[in-house]
Amino acid sequence: MYRKTTICLIFLLICGLNSAIAFEVGFLHLGDNGAFTAPALEFAKKTFKTTQLAKSDINTARFKNFGVVWWHDGDSDPGDLSNAELDAFIDYAESGGAVLLTGKAFSYATPMGLEDAPPRAFGPVENDGSNVGIIVLKETLDLGLVEGLKNADGDAPKVDDWVQVNSTGFPLSGDYYNKIWKNFTTLAHAWEKTNNYADAIAAFGYWKVDNGKVFNMNWRLPNYHKNNESIEQLEQLTENVINWLASESEFSDVSPAGKLSVRWGYLKNRRN
Repeated sequence: MYRKTTICLIFLLICGLNSAIAFEVGFLHLGDNGAFTAPALEFAKKTFKTTQLAKSDINTARFKNFGVVWWHDGDSDPGDLSNAELDAFIDYAESGGAVLLTGKAFSYATPMGLEDAPPRAFGPVENDGSNVGIIVLKETLDLGLVEGLKNADGDAPKVDDWVQVNSTGFPLSGDYYNKIWKNFTTLAHAWEKTNNYADAIAAFGYWKVDNGKVFNMNWRLPNYHKNNESIEQLEQLTENVINWLASESEFSDVSPAGKLSVRWGYLKNRRN
């Protein structure tokens, strides 16, 4: 009996180690599909199994088909959402889902109830000659969020390194400037030219919502416009964020050999 149990445990461990995250991204934009938005959708479709969502798809049941729901609007204001639509994002996250807000989408964190203060709004600007990026923290490294990126010297990033993800311009976006946010967990600081904004603008991190997360990458960071000469760095950063969110999501599965199917969360806990 002991031997059979041991063999089963070894089999499950081997299957787990050879498993891959199986998840789909639901990509939503409600404003114009212009020069700041269309490239993000194209990137999502190229990189992940992605379904484009419409306003009519904003409901908790629909969202639960996706490991990550990515809402990006970089060209125009998406307009008001109903309370039921706002609640759908929160209900999905509370159930263990993962939401990524970029561009103007981030500003809905306040009406969703994640923050009390109204954020600033600005953009879009195609070219302002201002390079920006993130400053690596221990958490950034530990979560694998800068894997595949390069620091200013062209090397793999270390703690306190400055990593550029945008060479010029910015989408329709904004920030919680001067640390008016209260509930945000920063996973990387932000910089522009020679200025270190630290976590004063809440540009890169997440809100914890019961069993899930709402990740916020805003300010000048998510510039998928063709003018951005650092677009490969931004795309790699976005891919890392989405993969991490998927690993945290209750709606991402692992499909190991032997036709086993277990929630990624269980495998992740075994891994840590």
